[in-house]
Amino acid sequence: MTLPRESESARPLSQLSVRSDLDEIEAVLSWFGQLNDPAVPAELWMQAQLALVEGFTNAVRHAHADLDRPPPVQLSVQVDSQRFCVQILDQGPPFEFEAALEAVEKAAEASDHDPLAREAHWGLVMLLKLRSAYGWTISHRRIDAATNCLSLCHPLSADGGTGTSS
Repeated sequence: MTLPRESESARPLSQLSVRSDLDEIEAVLSWFGQLNDPAVPAELWMQAQLALVEGFTNAVRHAHADLDRPPPVQLSVQVDSQRFCVQILDQGPPFEFEAALEAVEKAAEASDHDPLAREAHWGLVMLLKLRSAYGWTISHRRIDAATNCLSLCHPLSADGGTGTSS
């Protein structure tokens, strides 16, 4: 499976294919930690690492949960002069990502909402925060008949900053 490029100028720093198993999280973190591109500010790198762990965990626990022999999860990190992107590919069923984000956002906006009472969807809460407060562009799309792609991208400014006012 070939990972899609976020832009023609994006250079993949690295790609990793790992078993769809939560025991692989250490390998995922080790791989990601070794990449640490100097063009990406430490704050963005840490945010991406959190999102990577969440996305990988969701691929294993949810997307591949009902598969007898789950395929590997594909990971990619891409950087160009303008953007930093992380992608996670799984072969689970289609997922209505934007609808799920919207439902979590509406629940959070309810006047009687207790955020600590939440039992599920903490990852969606985190992704909403990355999008709304930290300037990440986050999408989830079907790239072929069997593959989902969670893509997280953040602009990079020419001076090495994050490209946001946050």
